[in-house]
Amino acid sequence: MIRLYLSDSPDFAPGLGLTLPPEQGRYLAAVMRKGVGDEIAVFNGRDGEWKATLIEVGKKTVRIALIEQTRPQPAGQGPVLLIALIKRSRLETIIEKVTELGAAKIQLLITRRSNADHTNVERLRLIAQEAAEQTERLDVPEILAPVKLEKLLADMPYDAVFFGDEDSTHETDKATRPMLDALKATEGSNPSLSAILVGPEGGFDEVERDTLRGLANVHPVNLGPRILRADTAAISALTLYQAAVGDWR
Repeated sequence: MIRLYLSDSPDFAPGLGLTLPPEQGRYLAAVMRKGVGDEIAVFNGRDGEWKATLIEVGKKTVRIALIEQTRPQPAGQGPVLLIALIKRSRLETIIEKVTELGAAKIQLLITRRSNADHTNVERLRLIAQEAAEQTERLDVPEILAPVKLEKLLADMPYDAVFFGDEDSTHETDKATRPMLDALKATEGSNPSLSAILVGPEGGFDEVERDTLRGLANVHPVNLGPRILRADTAAISALTLYQAAVGDWR
C-alpha cells in the first residue's frame, strides 16, 4: 500500500478530511493512477499510521478521509547522527540509509576539513521523508542545518557521543575502544541523548581530535581494522548501535 507522510496535518481522527499537498496529489493521481475509493496509508510522526481513502481526485485537488488507525506511534529509540558535510552524493546516501536504520535526528556539521559545497538541506529532508515512507517508519528524522563543530561541542546536549577515531594510536589517556565495547559500557543511557559522530572525508584535524578526546562524555571508538569512507562509517556505526543497544534486539 502507498504510504505518505503528512508533516503539517492536524491531529488524526476518524473521518478527518485532508487536502493533500500538490506534489503528493499529483503523485497519486498522475503517477500511481489512483482514483476515488482507493486506499492509502498516511502518517504524521505523531499519531501512528492510518488507513485513508481518496474522496476527491481532480487535476488541482486531491482529498482523503481518514478511516482508522492501523499502527500506534512508537516511542523514538534511535540515536542522533552528527555528520560532517561531505560530497553531495555520499551525504545523500547517508541520509537515506540512516533513516532506514532508525536515526532519530541528523545534525549536519562543519569541520575544518568539511566539503561544504552544494548542501541543500531541503533536498536532504525530502530524501529522509521518502526513505521513511518506503520503509514503514512512522516518523521522519529531523535534519538540522549545518553548525560548526566547535559550537556543537560548546553547547553539548548529549550524554554520550561515540566518535569514529581513525587515529587509534593517539597519545592520550583515553583509549580508543571497539564500538561494541563502548556501547556495552554505556548501555542503559537514553537513546535520545546519545549521538554518533562521523567526521569528514579527510578526518578530524589534530585540534578537533584533541578537543573531542578531552571531553568526558565523548567516547573514541573504532569500527574495525580498515579505514572506512564516511558513508560506510555512518551506516556501520548506526547498525552496531541498533544491534547492541537499540531497537534490533
